[in-house]
Amino acid sequence: MSPSPLLAEEEPVRIEEFVVETRQCVDPDHPVFAGHYPRFPLLPGVFLVDAVHRAVLRHAAERGLAAPRLAEVGSVRFAAPVLPGDTLTVECTVTAVDGGWAVRAGCRTGRGKTATMRLRYAKPADRERG
Repeated sequence: MSPSPLLAEEEPVRIEEFVVETRQCVDPDHPVFAGHYPRFPLLPGVFLVDAVHRAVLRHAAERGLAAPRLAEVGSVRFAAPVLPGDTLTVECTVTAVDGGWAVRAGCRTGRGKTATMRLRYAKPADRERG
């Protein structure tokens, strides 16, 4: 998936033509918690963006498609923190748009919604294809 994932590898829960759902455990011993934030550790938002991106890459791979290129982060809204030891679930709806994909994603833990985001993906450039 991502060259250097920020979290442990995600577990696919559901992969359909237009939907991908993944789940991963947030390791309470991950080094990021030592500094983000002392006495109130929480997962940085970029980890959630990476988790969504990895879900989209998994969706493409499972469907036999070349990995799309992230072209735009349209919006990200954080609703609640992701804490050490949480199980993070990512659900994405993938829609074909202008030769690429529009992705609407939601992230949640057992306590409820943690983030929503909209991303745009472009087809990989010919030189990026293996």
